[in-house]
Amino acid sequence: MADEQWSDADADALEHAERELERVFGDGRRPLAAMRQALDDMMISQGLPDDIAIAELTVGGIPALRVSAGVVDDTATVIWFHGGGYVMGSAHGYRGVAAAVSAAAGHPVVVPDYRRAPENPFPAALLDARTVMSWAAETFGDRWVLAGDSAGGGLTIAAMISARDEGAQLPAGAVLVSPLADFTASGDSFDVHDETDVAISRRSVRSLAAAYLGGHDPRDPLASPVFGTLDRLPPTFILASDREVLLDDAKALHHGMQRDGSPSSLAVYAGVCHAWTMFASTMPRARRAVAEIGDFVGQVLADRSPV
Repeated sequence: MADEQWSDADADALEHAERELERVFGDGRRPLAAMRQALDDMMISQGLPDDIAIAELTVGGIPALRVSAGVVDDTATVIWFHGGGYVMGSAHGYRGVAAAVSAAAGHPVVVPDYRRAPENPFPAALLDARTVMSWAAETFGDRWVLAGDSAGGGLTIAAMISARDEGAQLPAGAVLVSPLADFTASGDSFDVHDETDVAISRRSVRSLAAAYLGGHDPRDPLASPVFGTLDRLPPTFILASDREVLLDDAKALHHGMQRDGSPSSLAVYAGVCHAWTMFASTMPRARRAVAEIGDFVGQVLADRSPV
């Protein structure tokens, strides 16, 4: 993406997105309840398309929203784990993201409200993710894609490692946007992009680790998948910004999958922020990323027969 022509619309959209992210996260010291509300408010303020359909459902006891945009093929689905550092984010806030992905993929998107820390620390979110995966396998066979952004991206790969190790059904493919996959915050990109990433820092990741892990080993691959063995996983599409601190998390996952024999592709976008697909309604490069996600979903589902 680095050679794509930069436009005024791209610049304006990035400025707007970063201003919104700064408003939500600030210096990372705001009360958690305030940040939770601010993140949902930011997401909701972007509006929803006219052709959206939203239904509440329960997935193995876990509340979720089913979101579709336009005419969709119900024989397959995308499961999207929301971001928010395992302590923020909600299905309600992510309706717009789900609608954009649904429109691009041509399938409904299910957004689970997995349990959040610190009220429900590790492995609560992972257990919920596994429950959702079991439901997807029972409902759609092998015609489903697992996806998520930020912490949701890390949860996606962690849940696949867990399912693989237990011999459970894996998705047809996976999508990781700006994945949070290393709670030790060891990547050089934490230093290189410290001045350009307004959403995340090494300090905030360590704060999230304290809330989510509650003293559990941050090098456990089910918490920090960069430390895991990444073999026997489905095709995975990883997206990251070239100016975010989690860039090395994305690269480490991509190279680890290639090293261990799992198919992986990495798209590094220039001139975008962390988890920029949140801004698909206003950011041209977010719409481009969502379109790429839709193409990937179509590719991995192409040879899977409906149940």
